[in-house]
Amino acid sequence: MITDYASLQSALTDYAARDDLSTVVTTFIAQGESRIYRDVRVIDMEVSASETITNGAFALPSDYLEMRNLYVTDSTGALLYELQRRTPFWLRSNYQQQSAQGTPQFYAREGQNIIVGPYPDATYPVTMLYYSRLASLSNTNTTNWLITKNPDLIFAAAMVELAIYTQDQAAIQYWEGKYGQLSAAVQGADKRERMSGSAPVMSPG
Repeated sequence: MITDYASLQSALTDYAARDDLSTVVTTFIAQGESRIYRDVRVIDMEVSASETITNGAFALPSDYLEMRNLYVTDSTGALLYELQRRTPFWLRSNYQQQSAQGTPQFYAREGQNIIVGPYPDATYPVTMLYYSRLASLSNTNTTNWLITKNPDLIFAAAMVELAIYTQDQAAIQYWEGKYGQLSAAVQGADKRERMSGSAPVMSPG
């Protein structure tokens, strides 16, 4: 049973029936994690953070993968309204004036920063909900959401890398298929959970 980083390593080497992979199996796990973070977007990866728009922009967190929602808040952190995403070209074209214009309504990613328009007439606090690259598995970080909720997914992703390393074409084909099935299932389960319970209702105002 996979319950932590060490047991995942053991499961991989045991399944491969190879006693010469102990020094490289951690690389397979790291590569598998990186692939999952490119392919999957689920609620377990969501993180909330508070930032401040200063001089029309703010820096993205180092663990940022993808934006989900961005809200302007008041000084207490209460949500006021959601900013709408646009391309940097659209935003720069429509809001060329880099001096106080009004309340921000739109945002775009530009490099490692979020820029907004209109150019703010004050300092605005914001709350962002984003998909995060959470701390990777290691000897000091022995569990994460993959181990606790989706050990079969990280196992399959790592097995693909192991099969590539050993140049086992049949295993590559099998584990690629298995990984695809599991990643789709994990994404599907997350989608069902988001729509479960009462049907979403659009409130006036």
